[in-house]
Amino acid sequence: MATAAILDPDIIREVLECSICMETFNQDQLRPKLLQCGHTVCRQCLEKLLASTINGVRCPFCSKVSRMSNISQLADNLTVLKIIDSASSSATMCLMCKVCRNRLPKQYCQVCRLVLCDACKAEGHEQQGHPVLAIHAAAEQRRRDVGEKLSALRQMMQDIQKKKSALDGVFRKLRLKYKSVQQDYAKAELGLQDELTKSRTAFSSSLSEIEKLNNQVLEEQTYLLNLAEVQLVSRCDYLTMKIKQADLALLEDAIDEEELDLKCNLPVLLKLQEPELVQAEHLEPLGVGQVRTNQVTVNTEEDYQEQAESSFSLYRDVDMVAEKACSLTASPSFKPKLVEPGASGSQQCQFIKKMGSKGNLPGMFNLPVSLCVTMQGEVLVADRGNYRIQIFNRKGFQKEIRRSPSSIDNFVLSFLGADLPNLIPLSIAINNQGLIGVTDNYDNSVKVYTPDGHCVACHKNQLIKPWGIAAMPSGQFVVTDVEGGKLWSLSVDRSVGVVNYSRLCSAVRPKFVTCDSSGTVYFTQGLGLNIENRHNEHQLEGGFSIGSVGTDGQLGKQLSHFFSENEDFRCIAGMCVDSRGDLLVADSGRKEILHFPKEGSFNVLIQEKLTCPIGLAITPKGQLLVLDCWDHCVKVYDYHPRRQSCTD
Repeated sequence: MATAAILDPDIIREVLECSICMETFNQDQLRPKLLQCGHTVCRQCLEKLLASTINGVRCPFCSKVSRMSNISQLADNLTVLKIIDSASSSATMCLMCKVCRNRLPKQYCQVCRLVLCDACKAEGHEQQGHPVLAIHAAAEQRRRDVGEKLSALRQMMQDIQKKKSALDGVFRKLRLKYKSVQQDYAKAELGLQDELTKSRTAFSSSLSEIEKLNNQVLEEQTYLLNLAEVQLVSRCDYLTMKIKQADLALLEDAIDEEELDLKCNLPVLLKLQEPELVQAEHLEPLGVGQVRTNQVTVNTEEDYQEQAESSFSLYRDVDMVAEKACSLTASPSFKPKLVEPGASGSQQCQFIKKMGSKGNLPGMFNLPVSLCVTMQGEVLVADRGNYRIQIFNRKGFQKEIRRSPSSIDNFVLSFLGADLPNLIPLSIAINNQGLIGVTDNYDNSVKVYTPDGHCVACHKNQLIKPWGIAAMPSGQFVVTDVEGGKLWSLSVDRSVGVVNYSRLCSAVRPKFVTCDSSGTVYFTQGLGLNIENRHNEHQLEGGFSIGSVGTDGQLGKQLSHFFSENEDFRCIAGMCVDSRGDLLVADSGRKEILHFPKEGSFNVLIQEKLTCPIGLAITPKGQLLVLDCWDHCVKVYDYHPRRQSCTD
């Protein structure tokens, strides 16, 4: 069902007003009359024109003469009369003067807030001293007032976002403080346990010493008692023998009358040491420590400024580090062969800085999945969690790219009052013409944008699940279809769109892709699972082998997933080629960056401080950018092909 169009007051005014006297037409004296040339004049003005001429009226607009002798010979403008007759309808009444409801309004009373015609303005409102403005001036003033309120609301919204970001930073700092206090408590508890262990050792030693002294005393007394017992037994045997003698012999032999005095040799009192436990007195129960709170005032605005400066300033020094000289004093025993991880003692790329953090503000990321670098050094990052593409230059954040707001999706979303994602980037690349290619997971398409964010192409034909994208030296884009099992080559024109597409080759689940300066395309094959994929995120599923194909579609060399006796790819999630043509591979399963020279073999460039490397790019100044998905940042390393060739 068609809706009624909103009438423009300016157009209605031109139709319902006489262009000579500027009065509104009516059914009586100001009745609209149609001249023979087609222009409309009111009856009152027509009588004045006819009075000054004979047998005709010259049109004041086109100077064409309408021959007549009487005004009644001219026809009425029925269209204008019909509009006047329908003035009682709501669509037309809203355009009339709010007082007389008969003439078109030209003025606005700021006190009564009514639109007025000139007659009503002079009759009642100006006499009462009400300020009256022209409708256009009043409308412009009202627009300025509403715009100021809108700007204030938007500023308040930005302040709220800033405070929320600051609160997130405070929350993270407090969590770190909680962990630090808990670690201090554990350390103090271990110290107390050490002191208790030492106390137990000393206590056991003292108790053993007392036991030793008491045993010496008791053993000495036992020895004396045993000696007395032997003497008594000997005396008893002697007396028993005397008793058994004959009467004469017993009487003839004298009996030894010596009495044994054994009591004098046996002490009555023993000096022993009796142990007793004397507990240490504590006024309070023993404890390692207590939690004490300190009142801290946090200024969210200052904290946000510090956080924002740290977020934006991280990008300012990209490519600003001077190139260090390549050391030529390599060990003579170091040969170009397989280098096992940890064999060199330190990683070959020097860490410089980390760019970005988790968030939704400019310069922050939420699960970034891809990045690329332009010839001018600009960095493009596919911020999948925030549904955008961010562009950075040497000064910091420059702009962001989202889907065009003119799509039908935005109309549906605005009607539903929702803000659902309408751009889910999976991979990005930029060609030598400055066109940005994006694989969009929202509708499984390939989109091409200009640097200012204007979409010039959207391609879905014969694509099932486009994923990786790379730019070839010829300006074409090569796209991998992970479910279709093909690599496609797309030619894009800025003004026309996709002008040609063709199949480059077939592969087993090709996903990530890159291209060197000669046009050789490297792509991942198979399904390599990241064993630490905690959220079942499909963008973290890479490949377990690497294939290559030339511009003529002929397959080249392949890197198998068994490239050494005890090492293999776990999950290839990103690749790039340096200026020498060497291949750099990000293995998110091994959490390492691997270097494959053109001559063969491989070595490990980076194997520390990486949580989930998923993208690689090299800047024109020779710096290696590693996109760490789970750390929500870009890590910058010092990398120069000449120096790598020295170490290789």
